[in-house]
Amino acid sequence: MKSLPAATFSHAGSPASRRPLVRLLRIAPAALLLCGLFTVWAGPLAAPAAAAAKTGLVAGWGYNVNGDTNAPAGLSGVIAIAAAGYSSLALKSDGTVVAWGDDAYGQTDVPAGLSGVTAIAAGADHCLAMKSDGTVVAWGSYGETTPPAGLSGVIAISGGYAHSLALKSNGTVVAWGDDEYGQADVPAGLTGVIAISAGGFSSLALKSNGTVTGWGRDEHGETTPPVGLSGVTAISAGDDHSLALKSNGTVVAWGDDYDGATDVPAGLSGVTAIAAGNADGLALKSNGTVVAWGDDEDGRTTVPAGLSGVTAIAAGGSHSLALEPGAATHLSVSVGMNPYPVGSTHSVTVSARDPYGDIAPAYRGTIHFTSSDPKATLPADYTFTAADAGVHKFPNTLSPGLTLKTAGSESVTATDATFVSVTGSRTVTVTPPGAATHLSVSVGINPYPVGSTHSVTVTARDAYGTVATGYRGTIHFTSSDAKATLPADYTFTAADAGIHKFGYSLNPALTLETAGSQSVTATDKATASITGSQTVTVFGAATHLTVGTFNPYPVGVTHSVTVKAYDAYGNVASGYLGTIHFTSSDTAATLPADYTFTAADKGVHTFTGGLVLNTVGSQWVRATDKTTASITGSQTVTVT
Repeated sequence: MKSLPAATFSHAGSPASRRPLVRLLRIAPAALLLCGLFTVWAGPLAAPAAAAAKTGLVAGWGYNVNGDTNAPAGLSGVIAIAAAGYSSLALKSDGTVVAWGDDAYGQTDVPAGLSGVTAIAAGADHCLAMKSDGTVVAWGSYGETTPPAGLSGVIAISGGYAHSLALKSNGTVVAWGDDEYGQADVPAGLTGVIAISAGGFSSLALKSNGTVTGWGRDEHGETTPPVGLSGVTAISAGDDHSLALKSNGTVVAWGDDYDGATDVPAGLSGVTAIAAGNADGLALKSNGTVVAWGDDEDGRTTVPAGLSGVTAIAAGGSHSLALEPGAATHLSVSVGMNPYPVGSTHSVTVSARDPYGDIAPAYRGTIHFTSSDPKATLPADYTFTAADAGVHKFPNTLSPGLTLKTAGSESVTATDATFVSVTGSRTVTVTPPGAATHLSVSVGINPYPVGSTHSVTVTARDAYGTVATGYRGTIHFTSSDAKATLPADYTFTAADAGIHKFGYSLNPALTLETAGSQSVTATDKATASITGSQTVTVFGAATHLTVGTFNPYPVGVTHSVTVKAYDAYGNVASGYLGTIHFTSSDTAATLPADYTFTAADKGVHTFTGGLVLNTVGSQWVRATDKTTASITGSQTVTVT
């Protein structure tokens, strides 16, 4: 096992040297010879690595003398994890924090009443919590637990051996705690940061351009990223080594290779998250499995057999953690409406849940629907996918919704087609259709081209929104458009069954003549309270254009640009057929060729890969109608 750097022992007065010697020796719990003068015994050797101590959603492995890997019994609802030197943290979905393991410095003494937490982090002997208001709470050892006065606007946190980092919403970094090696001395002018990581005596920052900046101790090159490193999406700093995850799913490591800490397994790919420990590394793959390498003292890199479906990882001083959703033991069913109007179609949502009632995102079972209503129309069998993450709502394009057709108390049940014990049900009250209380109006098109003729449909509904099939009233149309042509008065018949569409030879359709926001209203001639309306946007000819592209814009990179035609009311002028020409303040720019809009564009056209800006600074891109120069629009972007 890797011991602390010699500087930790030899620099008198440093924050590290103020820690009790026995605490430092626990990093290497065998006998140690200090300065060649005397031998100190640190007590019994660490217990052998045990199998994963899994309770609820958190699995742990490695050093476990203090219960570091033993999550509290019944722990559930965990959404994030963090590993300290010899303790562990979990953030729950309700915004509270749970800690376990060694409490020599109060690192598991979560402050009473702490809530509203959105992120957690841990150092060697201290813990951090970021709250929803952008402030930071810390506890555990020494000055690393005292954030700077007035610190706010924080969006990310990280804990090192004895220092802490906070990333602010403006892309700057704040550091506090031990600065013996400059690890808390943030480089002047560092901005554009999107992620941070505090190591043993070093710090890393990931910038929005995919590059990494490091500072602090560089004895083994841990703060000096490899030349040309780019395309980075995540970083993690260990004791004397560093890791970076690239956008292609591969991992790059640098720094001290003690016990193989930087020996990333050959061919490792498909990685979605990384974590660096004392002298080891973890990688979470897109298939939910974990790969580990480096120092395996206490079994910290011996990933438990069968560990899968993992959603998060954390590496501590001598142990590792994984957030593993539990296997589904039952389903929950939620119907979109209750009471449920007979004959209506509504959504139904099925969630796979583990024994603790938490969503089981790894569920891939096939479910089958049944109902106590023999006339019901039910969704077809469905197999959950990774994209569902344990929850699927019907209807969608492949799975129709639910229609109940028998009044009374009726149940809807979903059952796993293979494991029938994985099931769930919901009972709803199905109400019969009542007398019409209101009308719903649906115009055939919206936005509505001025002067065009389209259909309009009127539906009679009861108090529950169910179609009132027995409605026989006579309706009259009105509109906020004084120039509109409206259908004539109409009396519903039995054949209509509560729904009538106007747009046939005997029932003239609707023509709106005035641009702007216009309403179309249908009202029962005998009972004025039985009424309904729809507001549509009537658009006219194009008066101006808008231009949209990537901003900030990386210099020399090809991006798409979208041009939209709008009328005077801010509506998309879907009938625009003009020819546009591009110009730019960047004289070196590559611009799309002239283009004539077609009917298929409906007023919007995207020029894919048609734009390249080559001059750094503030530049504009303009599109102008070649016939009518007043029809124009531009966008100003920052070229980086």
